[in-house]
Amino acid sequence: MRELGEFLGWFTVVFFSLSFLNPVVKYVQKTFGKTLLKKDPFKKPWQFFMKFIVKNHRLFGLMAALGALGHFLVQYSRWGFVVSGVIPAVLMFLQGALGYLVSKAKKETKKTLLLLHKILAVLMVLAIGTHLIQMG
Repeated sequence: MRELGEFLGWFTVVFFSLSFLNPVVKYVQKTFGKTLLKKDPFKKPWQFFMKFIVKNHRLFGLMAALGALGHFLVQYSRWGFVVSGVIPAVLMFLQGALGYLVSKAKKETKKTLLLLHKILAVLMVLAIGTHLIQMG
């Protein structure tokens, strides 16, 4: 069970990280897209990478949430309630709900919800980092 719990934890981290890259690649594209990234050696690999990340953002988020749920269930059966693990898990499910609301929001509320979605992502990085440090 220990190996399964660790696997699901790292599975969650990997898919959350892939999901977290979405605003990063959009920023890089907006900032450097017309200059550096138009040059031949970078153009095709960058376009492939960017499309892959942006297209699969929701899938990555869903996989991270499912991994977090599995990780929580396995680890809870071994260790019980661990606050440093529950906080990122709750934030992740709030993040998923916010992501859904962003996708369904009308124009006037979408910008605010998207900002909250991004802020929550940064808080999740801190919460996951704290959990990893605490659990060693």
